[in-house]
Amino acid sequence: MTLLLCAAMAVFTQLSLPDAISRAVSNSAAVQSAVATVREREAQLSLARGTAVPHLSGDYSLAPQAGPLDAGTVEQHFITVGAGISLSDLFASASAVHAAAGDLLAAQRSASATELAAKESAVKLYFAALQAIAIEGIRQDALQGALRDRAAADIRNRNGESPQLDVLRADVTLSQARADLARAQADRADAVEALASATAVDFHTLAALSEAPFPQPQSLQEQQAVTRALAMRPELSSLVASLQARNADLAGARRSGVPAASIEGGYQTGMDTGIPVHGPAVAAHLEVPLSSGSHARAAAAQAQVDATYAQLIEERRTIALEVASAVRDARALDAASQAAQQAKQEASKALAAIEIGYREGASSSLDVAVARRTYEDARVQALVATYDSARSQATLEIVVP
Repeated sequence: MTLLLCAAMAVFTQLSLPDAISRAVSNSAAVQSAVATVREREAQLSLARGTAVPHLSGDYSLAPQAGPLDAGTVEQHFITVGAGISLSDLFASASAVHAAAGDLLAAQRSASATELAAKESAVKLYFAALQAIAIEGIRQDALQGALRDRAAADIRNRNGESPQLDVLRADVTLSQARADLARAQADRADAVEALASATAVDFHTLAALSEAPFPQPQSLQEQQAVTRALAMRPELSSLVASLQARNADLAGARRSGVPAASIEGGYQTGMDTGIPVHGPAVAAHLEVPLSSGSHARAAAAQAQVDATYAQLIEERRTIALEVASAVRDARALDAASQAAQQAKQEASKALAAIEIGYREGASSSLDVAVARRTYEDARVQALVATYDSARSQATLEIVVP
């Protein structure tokens, strides 16, 4: 993932974002299942390729037989060895191999799509954990500010500079700050534990933080991103391969009405009416079913082709909408982050001015409480907007390969 310096953000010292993505993919049960499906499809392709291979055969027969009048009953026995092939399997082999190869390619692309989904999930968990930790820090700062306001209100009240109401208001603000911190601590524990579980790392290793650059916003346009995604996304490649496999199944179903035929050839030796015989042997077998069901099989295969094609069209539409939305969201979240930072700065200035006014008697404790609450909310909103922007940029690099 390409990260360029445009601002600093906190990241986990012992777990970078690329490492988190890699570990989450390796630890994903869905990815492991998809990889197992690929192995299964490889085995099925190997089986399909073996259907048209000739088979060796060996036969032994023993039966009583009338012999010459002076010999009575004699034994007839034969040993035949040779090789044979099913002509029906030979005709169906090409379609079966083509279908199995398509299924294998579809499974491989589906596994890639599952990895992509796991990467997206890892990005969300990573930035959610960082955001929860940062919000907890803001709530801790808010609690310290509320404690200072409570102490200042108490001193001013004892000195006769403010009424008891200021102390009560400070107590309310302090209680709210403690409640906000408790909620933030629980959210931080939940988010960090979710990330630790997904990446299979120790919960305690995610305590240390360090600074890293923000991802620089990409300059992609919606249509450019959609075009790239439609050409590169593995979900579409999977469905295209699956469509090819279903078309091969359809071709095989249309040929399923061909009579079943097999032929074997070899060498036979034995005794017939007490006389040794030996020589080449050939056997041919033909079965003509009265009702082959080939039309029904072809109709079922055609239905699968139609269903897969409909899925392909819908997936293309879904990906186009998703990618265009991701580009617009990334652009909007970047603008929102800048606006939220500006709002935080303005709220900080307003709080500082009201605190000065309170000390000089020009503002009330209610003004201070409202200004502090506004500032803390602005800090949280700026933080959320910043991490949302970083998350959207990282996600965009995944959904647009």
